[in-house]
Amino acid sequence: MGGYYSDAMSSTPAVTIAANLRALREKQGLSVAALADRSGIARATLTKLEAGRGNPTIDTLYALADALGSALGDLIGARTTAPVEVIRAGGGTKVRGAVSARLLDRVHGHRLAELYDVDFATTARHADPHPAGVVESLLLTEGRLRVGPADAPVELSAGDFVRFPGDVPHLYEALGGPAHGVLVVSHP
Repeated sequence: MGGYYSDAMSSTPAVTIAANLRALREKQGLSVAALADRSGIARATLTKLEAGRGNPTIDTLYALADALGSALGDLIGARTTAPVEVIRAGGGTKVRGAVSARLLDRVHGHRLAELYDVDFATTARHADPHPAGVVESLLLTEGRLRVGPADAPVELSAGDFVRFPGDVPHLYEALGGPAHGVLVVSHP
């Protein structure tokens, strides 16, 4: 597929968090000590996190995000420019604490987002392009599915996530029986 899509999280969550934390801190011109004071997180902990050696709780990450005036996803989200991104079951950046979460996707800007609960039959559906800028994001909850741009579809299993441009011809094809998922269609 020649770099057309990426399996997200080719690096570890600790490395992703380290790079994002450092970039956000430096963007604001803060030293590690200044961020430690602002967030209430120990300087040694911040140094470990930026070195990719920490295992922060969700509470620590929220404190850092708040201190940086950023969203939690800015800290834990992998950065990609690939138009199609797949997060395999069990993949993605995970944070644990009283609440555990797996970041799948972030909606950027002021867009209309439509959320659908979808059943996929075993008959392939070839979809025409939506208007320019439409993006589709799908979390497959049951079954197996071939989905994505018609010229470069990917295969998903239950628990996998995909985001792809909906403004190109695309397809949905359940494999080996019906499939089910949650689909978000976002419009510019």
